[in-house]
Amino acid sequence: MKLLRWYYSPILMLGAFWLPLSNTQAAEPNCTAIVNANGIVNLDIITPANAKTASITVPLNYTCTNREITTRYISVCLAVNSGDPTTPNFPPRYMKNTSDTTEKLAFTMTLPGNELWGSRNTDGSEFNSGHRQTSGRGTFSGSVPITVKLQSVNENLFATPGEYSLNFNGAHTFLTTEDRLFQVSSDCSGVDQQNQRFPFMVKATVIPSCSVTSTSDVNLGSHSANEKNFTAQNSSAINVTCTKGTPYTIGLTPSNGNQTGLGEMTGTSGNTDKINYQLYSTPGIENKWGNTATSNNVGNGVVGTGDGNSQLKTVYVTVPSADFKPDDYSDIVSIQVNY
Repeated sequence: MKLLRWYYSPILMLGAFWLPLSNTQAAEPNCTAIVNANGIVNLDIITPANAKTASITVPLNYTCTNREITTRYISVCLAVNSGDPTTPNFPPRYMKNTSDTTEKLAFTMTLPGNELWGSRNTDGSEFNSGHRQTSGRGTFSGSVPITVKLQSVNENLFATPGEYSLNFNGAHTFLTTEDRLFQVSSDCSGVDQQNQRFPFMVKATVIPSCSVTSTSDVNLGSHSANEKNFTAQNSSAINVTCTKGTPYTIGLTPSNGNQTGLGEMTGTSGNTDKINYQLYSTPGIENKWGNTATSNNVGNGVVGTGDGNSQLKTVYVTVPSADFKPDDYSDIVSIQVNY
């Protein structure tokens, strides 16, 4: 009988395993961002005078904390889409009237250098902080100025009074971080755009407003002393601009304060003669133009409704007699717009 014996010996295999130092093994940095400290960019009051030019520059602040114990190179990138309600193609973006979304204000948002602020999915560029060397458990902060400006387009003139806003909420903002052990690039191109948010709102208030944008004189010309009841007119004597849909009345007051538009022209120094004249809003002598108009009553003024454009008003003047000392006569008429 044979006795079979089995023998074995333990074998220990020693080897070296290289553990890749990849970004995915590191705890993601904790990064946040906020626009203008409170998440609101307010262009404030808009009238036809600034509907094409109003602008404001606010800070976009960001902070990142390295959650590793080793020094890391961290980059933060901040991007923004079209906003809600969505603008399919921009620029421009549009603030909408909160009561009537057909009314809108066109605007742009730009980074330094007048570069359109956008995202990887849309027009424009995302903001890139560049990689920042950050010690273990360390924090860095930064800020970039964002300029919000109404566009120089006529449609902004035609906005009716109301509150206008555009929300960058939900999926309309993107905070992306790239975290590396070594500095190999200066942007976030090595990672996909991420879905961390920093919501904010752009807003403005269009108010009823009127302004006299220009005036020109009514020149009666030269006349002999025996002339009676001569007249003159100027079709661009008053140029007024009012917010679209704003009713207004215009009153005229000669320098003597007469509310019925009956004024006196005076000559040069040393001449005590005064030439009477009457202001009218239409040809003839039926419609005297004075200053009894109010915001609720046309009185003897001229009524109109703003459309965002400048509107010209014709002033007619009648002089009953020129039988006065030869001289140059004039008077200053005050214009009052009620709205």
